Amino acid sequence: MTNPISGNCRCLKHCRRKFVICTHSSVIRKGMSRLRFKWQKAIHAIDYIARERPGITQYYIGKILFFADREHFLDYGRAITGDRYVAMEHGPVPSAVRDMLKLDSGYPDEILDELDARITIEREGNKQHVYSKMLDYADMLSGSDKEYLSAAIVRYGSMAFGELKAISHEDPAYVAAWEEAGNANEMDIDLWLDQWLDEPETAKRQLLEQTAYSR
Repeated sequence: MTNPISGNCRCLKHCRRKFVICTHSSVIRKGMSRLRFKWQKAIHAIDYIARERPGITQYYIGKILFFADREHFLDYGRAITGDRYVAMEHGPVPSAVRDMLKLDSGYPDEILDELDARITIEREGNKQHVYSKMLDYADMLSGSDKEYLSAAIVRYGSMAFGELKAISHEDPAYVAAWEEAGNANEMDIDLWLDQWLDEPETAKRQLLEQTAYSR
């Protein structure tokens, strides 16, 4: 199976996905699957992206994480960060990472200290340019995490803003959330399973069973 975000297979709906369930990967809430947010891995993923694209803005970080998270989830049954994506005007946004990069995020010191240890943020108007401090110590990203992040960086990291926005707006979970009333509606990741898996109900049942087992 080719990695969809590598560019070898642009039409994702024709790809066969393997979806191997991962222990402790999800929780079920309000009738939809919700992944567990892993803040340390999210910070390490931000650092990884900034190493490859120094000065990258929060917009591109969000989109790279979105595509890498989605494709990794579909192939391995777990996302890289587990962030909750919401539908906003310019496309899917990782809600926790978005808040984490804000000046007044309100996150606990433990999280902010880890973030500050790995990256520097230079603010320019409403843009946040992120730079890695290039610290040489072990990270929490697996080999497949890095593979999918790298593929998303290559494919989307230099894409024009308008094109990237248009592509991200095609996501079925984004479309459904954007059409609902209100702002920043949560995207239902079950719709990814419906769109791209041969047996989506089996995958949803596995997620539900794993959630019950891990409680």
